[in-house]
Formats: sequence, structure tokens, C-alpha cells
Amino acid sequence: MNKEFGRTITGLRKKKGISQKDACAELGISQALLSHYEKGIRECGLDFLVRLADYYEVSVDYLLGRASNTNDAEDESLPDGLEDINRRKTNTYCMLNRKLQVNTTAVIYSLLAEINNKKLTRSVSEYLSVAQYSVFRKLYTANDESSGIFDIDEAETDNYCRAHMALSEARISDTLRNLDIPKISAELMEERFEENYPPFHQLIMNAEKALNQSFKIQ
Repeated sequence: MNKEFGRTITGLRKKKGISQKDACAELGISQALLSHYEKGIRECGLDFLVRLADYYEVSVDYLLGRASNTNDAEDESLPDGLEDINRRKTNTYCMLNRKLQVNTTAVIYSLLAEINNKKLTRSVSEYLSVAQYSVFRKLYTANDESSGIFDIDEAETDNYCRAHMALSEARISDTLRNLDIPKISAELMEERFEENYPPFHQLIMNAEKALNQSFKIQ
């Protein structure tokens, strides 16, 4: 991305008739960060690029200068190309969520380093590791012909994982009750984790949306 990208998103914002302040509120970033993007001082990540495309209702290719019209992505939607288009959408979704997870993990471990409690760090690490282990094992064993690399019997894995994650969660809560935790706020998080904050905030919104959809939380 270059200054042309900055001019493009600035033009889209002005065409939409909104200020930087209003755009920032809806995009979930600071005005200073959006200003840097629009001036070409900094490059945004994939997750924010996709958010911009959705917000301004244009294609990612248009934002990157690879399409001359805002709706060029629609012109690709021909029957013979549907499989490729779906593959690209899936790949983009995978890349987006991978970055969300990586950035959120970085924020979590930065906070753990500041708190500096070995028991808490170990409990959080075990919780996250077992969650990833559980998902990976399901993917790995989905094909019955896959060679085995696991020692624990498959029939008991789900129960063991759920129980250990619940135990780790209880240990985390118990440890936190006995620690002097520094004050944390959205403003402090954005200031300290300027690069990681947008995807971190996006993961929070994605998780709460999923919870609301699954359990209709009021």
C-alpha cells in the first residue's frame, strides 16, 4: 500500500460525507490512526482493509488500486469463476481471523508480562493451548485414514479438554482475586497497543456477536 491508498480512502470518506471522527467511531479506531492511514504514513492490516471495504461498500481490489471501479468485484461473479471467488473469500476470511487471534494473543501476553505472576501465566497458557489442541485434533482426525500422533484416547478427548479448560479458568479467576491488577481501560489499551488494538477490538465484537446469536443475550 502507498499514498494512493490514502487518497482513495480519503476520497471515499468525503464522498460518503462524513468526518474522520465519525468514520473512526464506526470503524473502531482512533482518529490519529485513521489520519495516518489517509496520509499514507502507516499501512493498515488485512482485517482493517476488509472492514474499510465493507464500510465503504467497495472491493478490496479497488482499495488496493487493482480495480478501476468500486464494483469491479461484482463483475468477477460469473458462473465459471464462482469456485475461485469462494476460495479467495475463504482464504481472506482465514487470514483475517488468524491476524485477529495472533494480535489478541500478543495483547494478552503483554498484560500477563506486566502482571508478572507465573501461576496466572501458566493457567492462561494451558487454557489457550488445550483449546487449540482440541480444535486441531478434530481437524486432524476428521479423515479416518490419518496416522495417529495422539496418546490420549479419542473417545475421552472432548471430556478431558472441557474439564481441563474449566479447571484452568477457575485457576485464572482464583489467582486474579489475590493480585493487584493495574487499571485497564479502552483508552489505555488503544494507547498502549496502537497496532494491535483494532484487530483486538474486532475480535471482541466478533465474539460478542457470536454469543448473542447463539444465546440471544440481552
